[in-house]
Amino acid sequence: GGGCTKPMRPENSVPFGNWNNNKKKGEQDTANVTLPIRELDLFLSELCASGIPVDYIPGLHDPTNANWPQKPLHPCLLPNAECFVNMLSRSPNPYEAKIGGRTFFGSDGLNIADLRRFVAKKVTKGDQDEVDDEGNAVEPTVEMKALSSLETLESALRFNHVAPTGPDSLPTFPFKEHDPFVSEKTPHVFFTGNCDEFETKLSENEGKQTRLICVPSFAETGQAVLLNLKTMDCIVIEFGGVPKGVAQDVDEKKMEE
Repeated sequence: GGGCTKPMRPENSVPFGNWNNNKKKGEQDTANVTLPIRELDLFLSELCASGIPVDYIPGLHDPTNANWPQKPLHPCLLPNAECFVNMLSRSPNPYEAKIGGRTFFGSDGLNIADLRRFVAKKVTKGDQDEVDDEGNAVEPTVEMKALSSLETLESALRFNHVAPTGPDSLPTFPFKEHDPFVSEKTPHVFFTGNCDEFETKLSENEGKQTRLICVPSFAETGQAVLLNLKTMDCIVIEFGGVPKGVAQDVDEKKMEE
């Protein structure tokens, strides 16, 4: 019943299979499920022990609530990293903070990936003065082209909304009086994670400049982004020996469901 009782072999009956093997298999499955979070705990512990403060933002596959805003990971999941007081910050998703006098606003990237499915831009092909062989004017063709991650991020900045597709396609909690996804102030840094490649630009919004950053997936690229808080310039560093392409791709059909 619910995993709270120990399975017992019924009397005067022959069970299918070997009960001992089934028990070992169950223990092995449990170890495989908890292995990623235990490795994360050890990795964060090493960073904190090295004197590097860490703000951890949960994502799609992390053990927290699926609906946005996602709550921080429970401290019992990171027992070793939690020992470093004032070094590890278990943050929600989306994320907002003030670091070095700069305001940061961003997310794991699921909101931008979902928004990209619904926005596009018009691309005109051809010249208005173009004529065919008979001298007739040829009208330029207009096509719709998907926005890049950076262009979509800039659109969300201009919308002043970090999750404009929720709750229709992005699962979000219903709020009656206040929308927590509305950006009331223009941040200095607006970022999104788990992108295919690194992209950045300075964007003007409401008379203020915002550094837009598309942070590439570390599991896919082995790259990390460093930001100079004084000059607001970005550089990318790449770590060698990182296996590429090991992260699971988000299935678009599952997102649609």
